[in-house]
Amino acid sequence: MKKVVALVVFLLLSKCPDMFAQAAGFGSISGTVHDATGARIPGAGVTVANESKGVSRELVSNEAGVFTAPALVPGPGYSVTVKLSGFSDWNAKNISLEVGQEINLNVDLAVAGAVSEVTVIEETPLVESTKTGVSQVVNSAQIMELPINGRRVDSFVLLAPATVADGTFGLVSFRGIAGGNAFLTDGNDTTNQFYNENAGRTRITTQISQDAVQEFQVLSNGYAAEFGRANGGVINTVTRSGSNDLHGTAYWFFRNRSLNARDRYATINPAESRHQAGGSIGGAIEKDKLFYFVNAEVTRRNFPLVNRLINPVFFDTNGNFIQTCTATAAQCERARRFLDRQFQTLGRTANSELGFGKIDWLATPRNTLSLSLNALRWLSPNGIQTQAVLTNGNGIGNNANSTVRTRYGRASWTSIPSNTLVNEFRFGWFKDRLYDSVNPALIPSETGRLELTVAGQANLGISRDYPRLNPSEQRFQFADNLSWIQGRHAMKFGFDFSNTQDYLNIRRGQFGSYTYSTWTAFAQDFSDNPAGVKRWTNFSQTFGNPILDFTTRDFAFFVQDQFRTTPKLTLNYGVRYDYAQLPQPTASNPDYPKQTGTIHSPTKNFAPRFGFAYSMSDKTVVRGGYGIFFARFQGAVLQTLFFSNGVYQPAVSLNGTVASELTNGPVFPNTLSSNSNLPTGSVDIVWAAPNFKSPYTQQGDLSIERQLTQHISLTLGYIWSRGVSLFTNQDLNVGPAGPPVTYRINDASGSQVGSYTTPTYRLASRVDGRYRRIIQVENGGNSYYNGLSAQLKKRLSRGFEASVAYTWSHAIDTANQGGGTNALFFDTLRSTFNGDYAADKGSSQLDQRHRLAVTTIVQPTFTKNTGAVAKFLVNNWQLSQITTVASAQPATSTVRIVGSPFTGAAFTGSMNGLGGSNRVPFLPFSNLDIDQVFRTDARLSKLLPVRENVKVYLNFEAFNIFNHISDTFVFTEAYSATNGVLTPTPRVGEGNQSQGFPDGTNARRAQVSLRVVF
Repeated sequence: MKKVVALVVFLLLSKCPDMFAQAAGFGSISGTVHDATGARIPGAGVTVANESKGVSRELVSNEAGVFTAPALVPGPGYSVTVKLSGFSDWNAKNISLEVGQEINLNVDLAVAGAVSEVTVIEETPLVESTKTGVSQVVNSAQIMELPINGRRVDSFVLLAPATVADGTFGLVSFRGIAGGNAFLTDGNDTTNQFYNENAGRTRITTQISQDAVQEFQVLSNGYAAEFGRANGGVINTVTRSGSNDLHGTAYWFFRNRSLNARDRYATINPAESRHQAGGSIGGAIEKDKLFYFVNAEVTRRNFPLVNRLINPVFFDTNGNFIQTCTATAAQCERARRFLDRQFQTLGRTANSELGFGKIDWLATPRNTLSLSLNALRWLSPNGIQTQAVLTNGNGIGNNANSTVRTRYGRASWTSIPSNTLVNEFRFGWFKDRLYDSVNPALIPSETGRLELTVAGQANLGISRDYPRLNPSEQRFQFADNLSWIQGRHAMKFGFDFSNTQDYLNIRRGQFGSYTYSTWTAFAQDFSDNPAGVKRWTNFSQTFGNPILDFTTRDFAFFVQDQFRTTPKLTLNYGVRYDYAQLPQPTASNPDYPKQTGTIHSPTKNFAPRFGFAYSMSDKTVVRGGYGIFFARFQGAVLQTLFFSNGVYQPAVSLNGTVASELTNGPVFPNTLSSNSNLPTGSVDIVWAAPNFKSPYTQQGDLSIERQLTQHISLTLGYIWSRGVSLFTNQDLNVGPAGPPVTYRINDASGSQVGSYTTPTYRLASRVDGRYRRIIQVENGGNSYYNGLSAQLKKRLSRGFEASVAYTWSHAIDTANQGGGTNALFFDTLRSTFNGDYAADKGSSQLDQRHRLAVTTIVQPTFTKNTGAVAKFLVNNWQLSQITTVASAQPATSTVRIVGSPFTGAAFTGSMNGLGGSNRVPFLPFSNLDIDQVFRTDARLSKLLPVRENVKVYLNFEAFNIFNHISDTFVFTEAYSATNGVLTPTPRVGEGNQSQGFPDGTNARRAQVSLRVVF
């Protein structure tokens, strides 16, 4: 590894005098100067200025006639002036620069004559002639003027192409990749690396105030080499800064249940209220030199949780209990009454405080320093589950009091040594602490903290996860980059180092977990069991050390070049190298010291990137590209490798169908006092494959963008992606597949309609009898994505702004990849057949064939009268909306095993005895459609111009205004398997939850707000 790093360092040093990294929070303005004949003109004086921000860059066009002003702070109000003796001055005004944008200007100088100055451009060019990747910027106007639920700005990510919702908790998938995204703030990494989610995760309201965000950039495909640690997408948030003018806001948002619609699966519409209030102010401490911006925000939310059970195996459509119980009448009744706790409305609140501050100092015209700090405190009793209604028992059996404390800071120094060099150094500090503990009032007196599953119904006890500090994560990041203009080349060199520490205090399953195959068996054990008979199917309990402290060090180097080969053709190419120095286990298993004592750190993560942009005319650009993009190593994966080596946190699992294990197990509701004197083969081991490596994607895109009118552009594109070496696992201890077993398939009347034969995994074939499973985490998964996208953009003119984004796509994967929540822990199997990942190839859980997002902002002028009536009543109205239309995402039908699938089965959870995927193996993946989405969010605003520089906005917002509720989960159990017979389960595919983010429901919600801007 040292030789590899040394080689990369040498290559970079041979090109530039320092080590450099990404400048992801900026934009740039460049151009080429020509005379009337088209010849390039060197030596022209160029001034790039922004009066409000105190920016003034003095440049000179080089021998190729090219000038570039990189590392410019995004914002409106930029101007470009070009002067050369003998020619008329050339001006471009009112340029609005967005994050990541490269505005390219064609400067045609006219010979000096009667006109001494020519203003050629009065606004930002609509088509970016040098852009090669697939990206979208959500600008300041959209952030402030579109309806936004919960003031969480990253919810706008779904307006970009090739994105879909990943579940109902606010996660987003790019190109069918589960997780794998990177979240940046002003270019610094603010990703929670343990979960690979945004800071604070998605249970919180937001980790940064909407009023502290200027805009953000969504990089969907083909992004440059300066971006990394993501095989999905990159979301880069740019914060606000002060300016020479004093600006500020004060706001209050309020909602209650008055205009809220009842969730489809709620029996009541519980009282709900939310207050969000705050303010911001920014200005100049010293004009043109020192600027400040400050924001503070408070949220107080009361949102009770409706918990109930909807399970066709337990209840009919009228809610009557239908489980068969052949225990005594008293036992059956006591067991049934135990379910009563699942039907209640649970009190729940979520209170948070946010603060953000930023200082920008233009120390000299060539040196700028910036400091910023953001902080969040979020407290929510009974709030780890944020849904409005839960019908699977999660609200009671998998809930906790939750706290999140997120803080991060940034310091940057941007220097301009010469007109051809710009250097930026950045330091980042990130702290994300998540702690959850069970509310004592939710712990049932009959079972205590036991986890309990009966007849496939989970969450009847208390979750195995709590209490937990998981994690307390801290990162220190150092980055530096250099932009160097040389002729027609705009080169960038970079270095980035991150030191991420994860501290955990968690022991999942420490209080024990029982699983019963039938309601009768549970009822018999639950009460009146003086003989201590054991009828459970599985019991598990975890022992060992709950404390884990590990550090991951990430190194990255990149070099990239933008080469303007001709006035029409621009090439962007580069290479990125990532190396993760993974932590090594502090304890290994003496039975397998090599396998459990080492985690391989891959050293070959070279990621080439290439893109081109060809200007067919000043209104039409064809662009495309290809690249390789490596994922980061998630802390959750590393946690599994540390905890689950059979020594650090031995997890005992006993099979009730094996006599020796049943004998040594506890009597319900007791637990084991220790993990000693137990039968061999009751503990699992998990280790990483010897060639453990980073998952990555190959991405390609081809598109054409056309300016249709002065204010409208259309982009048509093809997006391709393939995920390679995605994390999977297999059981090295289960042995080869054995003799087949044939299942009889019945219809609802009990008549045979078919049969299914499967190879089997048997206890007798176990390789090492000392252990239950030996799971190897490896890189056996693949994903495939093909998409067609269309984007129509209408820039604000005549009081109307709009955007349309449509994507057709098909996402396929192998190995039953699932969604982002399935890409964290790998101590259980997900495949149907051991190690045969291709057998599980099918449409992804994240597959959504059609997705359309339409936004409009309308600001009509009804009269040209400027009187008080016109200003305060007739004019100054605004209507904005976001409409989303999407096809259904899929679910996969499953089979529930009652007892053991067959005599001698290695495990009880699947038909073939592997205990992996419980899908119906003779049906395809993703065979159930959940529901289509038709949703419109709308905002009506009235502007009251109190004074010239003071405006008051009165707003009414409704989310899903037409209350088109869509299901987000369906009942997936298609069959139950008992003694070799498959019996169909009624109501498969029937909806049972209609969740949504961030309200926990997709039923209509409404709010009013007051906003003062000065």
